[in-house]
Amino acid sequence: MDREILKIALRNLHRRKIRTFFTMLGIIIAIASITALVSITEGIQLSIARTLQSTSNVIIVLPGIGGSLLTVVTNTLNQSVAEEIAKIDHVEAVNPVLVKFTAMEYRGWEIPVTVMGVIPREAQRFYALTGPQLQRGQFIPHGSRFKALLGYSIANAKIQKEGGGTLTWQILPGQTIKLYDSNGRAWEFKVSGNFRESGQSFVGILVDTSVFVPLGTLQEMYDEPGKISFIEVWVDDVNFVDYVKERIQRLLPGTTVITERQGIEVVVEIENMLKSLLLGIGSISLIVGALGVINTLLTSVVERTREIGTYRALGAKKRFIMEMILIEGIMLTIMGGIVGFGSGVLLAHVVVHVLRTKTPGLPDPIVDLKVVAIAFGITLLVGLIASVYPAKKAADLNPAEAIRHVE
Repeated sequence: MDREILKIALRNLHRRKIRTFFTMLGIIIAIASITALVSITEGIQLSIARTLQSTSNVIIVLPGIGGSLLTVVTNTLNQSVAEEIAKIDHVEAVNPVLVKFTAMEYRGWEIPVTVMGVIPREAQRFYALTGPQLQRGQFIPHGSRFKALLGYSIANAKIQKEGGGTLTWQILPGQTIKLYDSNGRAWEFKVSGNFRESGQSFVGILVDTSVFVPLGTLQEMYDEPGKISFIEVWVDDVNFVDYVKERIQRLLPGTTVITERQGIEVVVEIENMLKSLLLGIGSISLIVGALGVINTLLTSVVERTREIGTYRALGAKKRFIMEMILIEGIMLTIMGGIVGFGSGVLLAHVVVHVLRTKTPGLPDPIVDLKVVAIAFGITLLVGLIASVYPAKKAADLNPAEAIRHVE
């Protein structure tokens, strides 16, 4: 490629700095949004993939037919069914759980929390298989009534204050917290310990943001003796998961029995649908950016009609004129693509950082070579396509008429 053409193209873009910037802005916004979206979803998908690997042995029993998160909150199971499930072959651990959403008070500050009522010995055995490890202290002692085990994000909280600023605390073993029942009465618990951060996984976020207390105490707080919200089951061999699931369905015909893999795959499907929708919106932005490039180049051709006619009169061939306009368009989109890619990576990290104040444990965005290739491939293609028509229009100008053109 002739170096002289590059110089001319750069000079022409520099001469119209404001127009060049606003033309690039459309490309920048489109590439930034696509890059940020892909980076965030890549991180989430990797997190989900890790969770699928670590939870393949888990079965969840929910109350009612077609059970969901809503049925967990509103419906219950009898605690005795957990004992029946434990007798099934290949069931290694059973963790009956009662779930309540309430407020936790610590040193005068209140935050909303998810409270999990568990049987300490059963829960400790189950979590030893599924992975969460203790950071400080010990698990809830067997037989205790007013001891609490905290998720990592609860024990090491960073909370946005209403008046601005961030409240940070570290709740240590031996300190006390208060949990409120349905009547607004405060129940005091002594902290026995807290989990390590469970990692950036789908299940890990739930553990990190929960408070665990003895099941009997939570049942007493909400006047639900012998009631639980769901049961987690660990199968000793992944090859027998379907067998155990079928046995539970026969044992408890009025319940919903799903593998944890099934539950996560539903989330994956929803996430993929959302990703496709947002990518479609990003693509529309890219088309708008391409139209901006076309408009800018066509305007440039009209404004430089005499200049182009002079080049032709001095012997410049149509190819020279076409290359000059094509290079301007490609340079516009490449520069916009570079800035947009960098902005997208930054935007992805900012978005995740902001969302973590509400959703602790959200995975880091992942930028890989595929994202880079897609971003720059799309940018180059858009620049090339958007520049073809203006370039051909410039090359087809009649030299004599172009020189006589009055701006």
